[in-house]
Formats: sequence, C-alpha cells, structure tokens
Amino acid sequence: MAKEINLATINEFPLNDLFQFEDRDFTPWLQKNIDFLGNVIGIDIADAETEVPIGNYRLDILAYEAGTDRKIAIENQYGTTNHTHLGQLMTYMAGINAEVVVWIAENFNNEHLTAINHLNQISNENIAFFCIKPRLIRVGDSDPALEFLVVAKPDEWEKQVKRETKLSDRQIKYEKFWIKLVNRFKEVYPNIKPGMWSVNRSYLIMCLGGSGLEYILKFSHGSFLINLYIKGNAKMHPHEIFDRIVVKKDFIENDVGAEIEFDKKEGVKATRINLYCDAEADILNLSEIEKDFLIEWSIEWLPKFKNTIQKIIQDFE
Repeated sequence: MAKEINLATINEFPLNDLFQFEDRDFTPWLQKNIDFLGNVIGIDIADAETEVPIGNYRLDILAYEAGTDRKIAIENQYGTTNHTHLGQLMTYMAGINAEVVVWIAENFNNEHLTAINHLNQISNENIAFFCIKPRLIRVGDSDPALEFLVVAKPDEWEKQVKRETKLSDRQIKYEKFWIKLVNRFKEVYPNIKPGMWSVNRSYLIMCLGGSGLEYILKFSHGSFLINLYIKGNAKMHPHEIFDRIVVKKDFIENDVGAEIEFDKKEGVKATRINLYCDAEADILNLSEIEKDFLIEWSIEWLPKFKNTIQKIIQDFE
C-alpha cells in the first residue's frame, strides 16, 4: 500500500498585501535586502541607493557591481508592465550610463518580454537586461515568503560566443593569470574560495570579506595590489567603517609590515584601502617568472593583510 503523502497548498498574494506601497515599502525593503536580488541574477550588488533623481524622473534603485564602477538600474512596478515604465528604464539607462538593467514587476506583457530579449540579443557582453517577477507566497498557514523568478535574462551562451571573439590580448592574459593564481591558492589555502573577475579581467574578487568588506587582487596602471573594498552593510555606512579603520593606520602598517594607502573620495560612497606590490606589473610584459612572483606575493600578503584588518573590525561587527 502506497504511503499517503500530504502536501501543503501554495497560495500567492499581491505584493501590496505585505508591502502596501511600492515606493515607501517595497523599494526600501529591497534596498536593505539587495543581496537577495543579487543572488538571483548572479551579480554581487553593492551601494544601493533609492529614489535617485535622473532628469525629471527618479530611479527606484541605483546600485553598483561590487568592486567595480558598473552601474545597475533597478525599477520596481506593481501590477502589469506598461510602455511608460519601459521608456523610463531606457531613460535611466542612458542618464546614468547603466550596464545592467533590472525591471521588477508582478506581471509582464509579452511584447515587453520580447523587447527585453531583443535588447539582450543586440547588446554586447557587458550589457545585461533582466525581467524579474516577485511572488509573495504562503505555504499552508506559514508566514509569507518572497521569491524572485527570472523571466528574461541574457543568453549566456550567446554572450560567451561574443566574449570569446572580442577578448583582447590583455584580457586573455589576465584570465590565464587568474586561473593560475586560483589554482595555486587552492593548494595553499583550500578554504579560500576566490569569486569572480571583472568584465575587463583586470581584477579578481577573493570573497574573503566580512562586515561589508571585499578583498580584491588587482592590476592597475602598471601596478599590482590588494584592494580592500569597503561597501558597507545594513548597520554601517562605508565611510563610517573606513574612518574606524583609518584611525588604526599605524597599527595596521606595523602589523602588516608594509605601507598602506587609504583612499576615501568625497562624493563616492564606497572606499578603498590598498596594499601595493613593489614590482612593475603590466600583464602584457610580464614573464612567467614575474607572474609567479606576483602569485606568491599574493599568497603571502593577502592572508596577512586580512588578518590584520580582522583584528580591528571584530571590535565593531
């Protein structure tokens, strides 16, 4: 006799049952939980700001890909999509030079999905359009839960073909270097799991951070460095974290055993703290011996730098 299996019923509700107003309730919630959206679309989203003025309009959320200046425009809409919001998205994209556009709506008209899919097909590998359907659900008598369904996204295979045909010699050399570095890190530090490299391949996110921090290995203007990228968290603004670290400058430099650069720019939310390798590092001109030197330098100095910073941030996490 077959075992009786009882399954609860999944019930879907309009967003405004939980978030009464899109602008005053849902958009602020999404800003605070932006990682939820980032996990769905596969992009590490940081520095989310709401109601950003662009001409006569206001973009719901402007954010950045973590560790980069790649801008992300996010527009939320209750109900069914319309031409007005599609036009606004194009205005926002042009106004801030966004490379990622995310349209969140409860329902999408077929013609709008067709338009977004067409934009993905004709765009280069740096540009991405997403359509996201939020579902507010309950399983039986459970508390409400929210899930994001991706209903339109870039064709990754097609983007990959475009990418492979357009990579420069510099980008190819970057990729080969990062692959070698990651393999070496896995040998020495199995628990360290490097993340993603940038669109132009010039840096690699090492995903070692806590308290709104990311550690990045980076080629920049002929130099090679460890970049501590401070993007902040729900409790602390990036500048507050930076200021609480920079007062320990002498301790950091003595503990690490090297000079540290503190980079805080006015008008820019995220801040950076840099440790430079004392070597010329133009990837196009590096020999294999020089590349190995940079890899071994990273293996020595990245954990040392991270451990020193951790001694400071553990006091205010």
